[in-house]
Amino acid sequence: MRADFVSEVISFDEETHIARFRMKPDPRRYDEIEQDGETLYIDKYLKTAFTLDVMLGGFEPGLPSYALSSSIGSTAEYADERLNALEHEIDGGEYVPPKQKAIAHYTLAPGDIEKDLGFLSVDICGATALRKKNADAFDQAYGLFIRELGTVVGQFNGSILKTKGDGFIAYIDHPSFTNLCDAVIDMGLSILYVLHKSINPTLAKAGLPTFDVRIGADYGTAVIRQMNIPTTGFSSVEVASDALNRAVKIEEACETNEFRIGRSLYELIHVQWLERATEVEFDGASVGLPSYKTYRMR
Repeated sequence: MRADFVSEVISFDEETHIARFRMKPDPRRYDEIEQDGETLYIDKYLKTAFTLDVMLGGFEPGLPSYALSSSIGSTAEYADERLNALEHEIDGGEYVPPKQKAIAHYTLAPGDIEKDLGFLSVDICGATALRKKNADAFDQAYGLFIRELGTVVGQFNGSILKTKGDGFIAYIDHPSFTNLCDAVIDMGLSILYVLHKSINPTLAKAGLPTFDVRIGADYGTAVIRQMNIPTTGFSSVEVASDALNRAVKIEEACETNEFRIGRSLYELIHVQWLERATEVEFDGASVGLPSYKTYRMR
């Protein structure tokens, strides 16, 4: 489970720079009630109730605390910077990389190990028809699309699992599931923003096809293993994950330029993202979960 709190500074020592904070359950997420002499906090989104002791379980002494932040301070400002850089490039200038440093690509290591990962699937709507209309123009536009959005993935501490010819699958691997899940949401929304504010205007200016996309995401366990065929020498790393399969199926169910997430991810994101999520219909039988819920992010 995840618990969201708000904090206030109680005191700050100017000499030691030690601060003391008071934390309380975030009222945006919880209603506080008294029942049988005990205080309960009702989660408005997950419809569950907890005592404070249960909610504080993640603050036990000795448990590590992690931080994870994007290298993009403002997606809007980043998109403006990329638009200027891309227009310069389209006009004949050199490629100018972002000043924000994306993390280096991280490859999942095999060994039949299990990891909890966040997956995000991006697909270009109508890619086959676009490529059939003008293959050279599509390939040029697609190269810029993958380069820029793959960089956005790195800005949010993610990596590309694979490209698909009409999109890509990305993942985030981090020991803090709360930070990881929030980063998946931020990354998906930023991909949409950069696509429509930076990439598409540049492609249109160059007379190249512009893109609409569908994005699906979910969170869960993945098994990373080495697959070998000794007789042919084939070898590859395989990621087996119901969460990955759900992310792809959710993406396929999206409307144009829509970003949807699965229930497993929804349950672990911060209230600031829950406030921006709306439940939408989904054929859960397609992922073996007839009642599985999905949510549109905005």
